[in-house]
Amino acid sequence: MTGERERLQALRATAEEIVAGLPAWDNESPAVLVTFTDPVTRLRLGHWFVPATAAPQPQSRPSLRLVGEAS
Repeated sequence: MTGERERLQALRATAEEIVAGLPAWDNESPAVLVTFTDPVTRLRLGHWFVPATAAPQPQSRPSLRLVGEAS
């Protein structure tokens, strides 16, 4: 179980690092909900609101992919 816990902690840290590079949401302007999910277990690693105008540059998000609405 320790290996799995370490893997999830590393994924969470990566998600937090990505979001930290985006502007902070001011709680008033249009926002996008950014959710990170473990591709293996499908567990939600975290979610954040970011300004709708904040978009990472294509070269900075090679491991991110847009998915449809979860059912």
